[in-house]
Amino acid sequence: MQYGITMWLALKAGFNEREAATIATGNQRVDSGDMQYIDVALMYACLGRDDVGMQRARGHHYPPGGAGSEAARKPALEMIKVTPDKSGFMLLKLGEALHILQDSWAHQGAADVAFGGGSGIDCDPARALGHPKARGGAHAHRADLTRAWPADTLAAAKATYEVLTQYPPIAGAKRTPRSWDEIRPGLDPFFKASTKSEKRRWFEKQGIAEVSFLEGISLPDGARPFELRWGGRRLPPVPAHQSRQHGVDAELLEFFHRFFQRWVAGGDFAGVAREFGPAAPAQRAELAARLRLWRIRDHGRVADLAHKAGALTEEERARLDKPALVKYDSHLEAYFPLLPRIEGVSPLLPFFVAETSKDRAAVAAVKFRHAPYDALAVIAAKSGGRWRVQSIVSMAEH
Repeated sequence: MQYGITMWLALKAGFNEREAATIATGNQRVDSGDMQYIDVALMYACLGRDDVGMQRARGHHYPPGGAGSEAARKPALEMIKVTPDKSGFMLLKLGEALHILQDSWAHQGAADVAFGGGSGIDCDPARALGHPKARGGAHAHRADLTRAWPADTLAAAKATYEVLTQYPPIAGAKRTPRSWDEIRPGLDPFFKASTKSEKRRWFEKQGIAEVSFLEGISLPDGARPFELRWGGRRLPPVPAHQSRQHGVDAELLEFFHRFFQRWVAGGDFAGVAREFGPAAPAQRAELAARLRLWRIRDHGRVADLAHKAGALTEEERARLDKPALVKYDSHLEAYFPLLPRIEGVSPLLPFFVAETSKDRAAVAAVKFRHAPYDALAVIAAKSGGRWRVQSIVSMAEH
């Protein structure tokens, strides 16, 4: 979402279409659009202890001081000081700096700690960064929804515009920005839009016809299916379906290899639950529902169920029957590549497996491309001499 509004503001500030798109791309890539920004809280604070990833995520998404703080503004103000001879080459960095500034409003407040309780996953409170509890908590997307925080979204947009209008000229070309008072009223329909279709209609009315950047945002499709694919991410392909980790039990790795391959490739979720899930029928039915839920292409339509704690009701399970499933040309396209910074792990994993000390349990962390703002934890335990998936839990991610 930040891509689109940043591009619109840049155009109003006098940047040409190529420059505005470059700034917006730099902004969006901070949200897992480039390998250097893929820092997953589930991995750096829960299944492992990665201070590099934690500090990087904090700097990009949770700047200290809250909304519009000195720390949040500093990277953007540094960009204003760029000399004109370099300004044309720094637009991606400008977008990155604006992302930090914008997130200071969206993520203001004390970060919530995900999981815990009966989940079987313990996250380090000193490292864990989740959406603030006051803004929906770590297990919800509410902190990033414009309609939930119109005043904050407006303040973030104004701060962004002020930076854009002060950026040095590019190649000597003078820009003529519109006044803030002139463009501000046009933002109200954008803030209120609650589906991809409504956001799309707003951008098209603004003369922005190419809206594939809306792919993956955590809003329902709305009036028509949204099937565009955005090509602005710079992510290498996952080289193999297997998670090539050393120091993890070979039987456990093979179990997860087979589980994920069955899950992302087919549609027989009851069959996957029978083969890999709990012995108890009720738990098995819950697992089958969760497997289907996380394969639904229109994630925004079922996001409330995806992040629900506890078992789904029969009525909620029935809601999962109609939505279309996501389909990939290759199994490997299903995954966001993961890059754990620990010894004994090959880079670019489709999923990351960690054994826990609780009840002979293990957790596999994964991010799917059709739901890029979520991190999933597949929890398994060994029972009766074999591994079984017990549950699937998740947290909202940047």
